[in-house]
Amino acid sequence: MNCPKCRTVELKKNSSHSPYLCGQCGGMWLLDAENAILSPETIETTDADPGPVDNDQKTGLCPAGHGIMIRARVELDEPFYLERCTDCGGIWFDRGEWIRIAENNLADTLSSIWSRSWQRKQRDEKNRERFLRANRRLLGESLFNATMELTEMLREHPEKDRAIALLLQEVR
Repeated sequence: MNCPKCRTVELKKNSSHSPYLCGQCGGMWLLDAENAILSPETIETTDADPGPVDNDQKTGLCPAGHGIMIRARVELDEPFYLERCTDCGGIWFDRGEWIRIAENNLADTLSSIWSRSWQRKQRDEKNRERFLRANRRLLGESLFNATMELTEMLREHPEKDRAIALLLQEVR
């Protein structure tokens, strides 16, 4: 099996339960996520530095020969794409992506990353973060914090609509 990004480099495996690794770009092909043993020793086996190459700009072909893999955007601080084969279910991780998945507690829900609901939830969370950041900047720290505190108080209050109407009336 060849690396889907380097294309001519053969993927290597350390043991029967380890993922396939590319010694050139540092990518990882994971066929059986449930039974793989993913430790730093099985993943970080290459000293090769891929440098500024951005392998996320392109998808690749399934190393097992099933055609073009599908991509899913993972919205973290620095978003990236994971690729998966729809036939064999193998997942390609560019260098460092597995560590980011593990650090963000997404390893147990890998298959859901390609679902529309997961993608929508990630997009909504990212949009909310941007919205709150912009409002914090525009309102200033003090007013923003007071508004968020009031929001928490109103969130579960049975008369929150009345309180919001009162607020609107009084600020006009």
